Amino acid sequence: MGGIMDGHVEWAVINRLKAMLDDPPPTKFNVTQTFAIFSAVLLWTKNRGWVAGKKARQPLVGEADQAADEFRKALAKELITSEPWSLSRRVPRFELVPQIGTNSRELSVNGDFQDMPVEAFAEWLRNAIGHGDGRTIRPLHKHERPAYKTWLSGFQVFFPETQTSERVLHLCLYDTDMRRIGSLLADRFCEALSRAPTYYMADVATRVIETERVA
Repeated sequence: MGGIMDGHVEWAVINRLKAMLDDPPPTKFNVTQTFAIFSAVLLWTKNRGWVAGKKARQPLVGEADQAADEFRKALAKELITSEPWSLSRRVPRFELVPQIGTNSRELSVNGDFQDMPVEAFAEWLRNAIGHGDGRTIRPLHKHERPAYKTWLSGFQVFFPETQTSERVLHLCLYDTDMRRIGSLLADRFCEALSRAPTYYMADVATRVIETERVA
């Protein structure tokens, strides 16, 4: 077994983030925790996968960059609303509050993303989270009787379609969406990089030990 390279540590980090999405650490702040882990996966995989840029402004260096570029290209072949990504198109049942006048149209969400490739979705959402000027993210929550508790179920994102577009897209991102999409991004990323022979060798990343927390 060879020594641990920088790339092995990177692989280990994303693989562990995926594990925390698939089997979340116990906490009463589950939706907030999901958002934090999902955002980390999105920002890392997008920045790494777009290493060459769409117009190849930067040259690909070595097998790792090639693998990351292939990861991005593969995302362009799938739609974010199609399986297995399955971005929610309707408000989840647990989120509904019976109201007079509610109709089926009001239960639909994320129509702006119906035909959007995963590649474009990841880039748009990364920009909304990482480059938004002003308030682009709001919590998704509801008030429920009789105790009038406030339940957090996800987040809303409002951000222009492109840098020059006046059209603002509206995303409803629920806890289940973040866990599913984040896990898939991490899995596809790790799988792509594992195909670079000098980048990752089986089992070596498990030897990356994290610093213990100091009280």
